[in-house]
Amino acid sequence: MVNVINQWSPDDWESFSQNLLQVRHGILNLHKVPAAHSGDLGIDYYCAAEMVVYQCYAVEEPIDIVTRAERQKKKITTDLKKLIDAAPELTKLLLGEPLKKWVLLVPLHNSKDVNIHCAKKTSDIRALNLDWVASEFEVCVHDQERFPSKLLQDAMAALSGLSLSVETPSKEELSEWSAGSSDLLANATIKLGKRVDDGKVEAAVAQGVEAFLRGNALVDALRSSAPDLHEKISAAIQSRASLLDFAGPQGGPTPGGILHAELENLTDAIRASAPSLSQTNAQEIALGTISEWILRCPLDFPDNVS
Repeated sequence: MVNVINQWSPDDWESFSQNLLQVRHGILNLHKVPAAHSGDLGIDYYCAAEMVVYQCYAVEEPIDIVTRAERQKKKITTDLKKLIDAAPELTKLLLGEPLKKWVLLVPLHNSKDVNIHCAKKTSDIRALNLDWVASEFEVCVHDQERFPSKLLQDAMAALSGLSLSVETPSKEELSEWSAGSSDLLANATIKLGKRVDDGKVEAAVAQGVEAFLRGNALVDALRSSAPDLHEKISAAIQSRASLLDFAGPQGGPTPGGILHAELENLTDAIRASAPSLSQTNAQEIALGTISEWILRCPLDFPDNVS
């Protein structure tokens, strides 16, 4: 299965996190700490009712697990130092009550090394015997999986911009799909044989399969994380497919002209139906869809046109 990862800007992740935390703690109980004036004290949000503070952090994706973990650990270390240095101000925010939890809120947490680092920092801070830290104080890392799926969907729908990163399918994934799709590959080979020279058909088919899998992975990710957006995009794709089936392809007569016209038209239709989706993602979904149309139907090219 091709992996899909949200590409968060720091501001978008912080806004998204606020929506999640308001439901977790209640709108009246969650408070934001602006960073524009004299720093953020090592926290972005806090809940005095439960003595917990949050630091939001999204690494620049895509990266590997080790790099992601190292950056998260570094962020924990850096911001806990800020927290300790800002103790007098933090005590005022928490009304003199001892802090129970410091949470790094991230889009994706998938390394036990970060948990081990949190445990070490918990022990280090407890050992300082600070009067503003509760005896049960804990450093934690939470990600989206700690929240109900419906809450994540609602928060995703409220975003003004959405950008997803799709990993390139592995050789094993490509081989597994190809092994069970010989008829589709044969269909694409015939169609793309009208588009490229004989010696390049195999590579063109492989490129089409990869685009199909990447586009399909994006659509699947939207189905689970942003169902309203998925429904609108699916409707736009179906509308273009029906038009293509009835009226035939645009941009002819050459296969290249047809492909460019259909890609541009479908990308525009997807963007019109889902303005919050990034241009890159719209193009990837459009290319994947057109690749599927070539593998199956309704897209074909005229014979004997160079």
